[in-house]
Amino acid sequence: MKTFCKLTTESPAASYVPLPRFLLQDEALRDISNDAKVLYALLDRASISRQNGYVEPDGTIRLYFTLEQAQTQLHRSRQSATRIFRELEYSGLIVRRKQGLGKPALITLNYPADAKLIAKESEDVQA
Repeated sequence: MKTFCKLTTESPAASYVPLPRFLLQDEALRDISNDAKVLYALLDRASISRQNGYVEPDGTIRLYFTLEQAQTQLHRSRQSATRIFRELEYSGLIVRRKQGLGKPALITLNYPADAKLIAKESEDVQA
């Protein structure tokens, strides 16, 4: 049996996956499965992709997340992971562009136009 510890003020901070609030509040996205919402949250690699320069000429950030990685992270079969990716595609939250030859698909993330997002702080703050 797994051993658990109580969370106290002395406990180290746990690592969390941020789940965008619009996935829970947007009426149009209400019918998306929880697996699809978790996969979308796991696609948080956009910040890493931005740092590594995986940016299209138009400014769109591209990322790579293979079907096998989705299977492992979600503990689902290949068929289920494929269905979850398709669900995100049909909802418009992601666009996958296949590259062929066994290469991973290029993924771009989308979000609803009316979603409340956190504005990025300007790095050029003057005192």
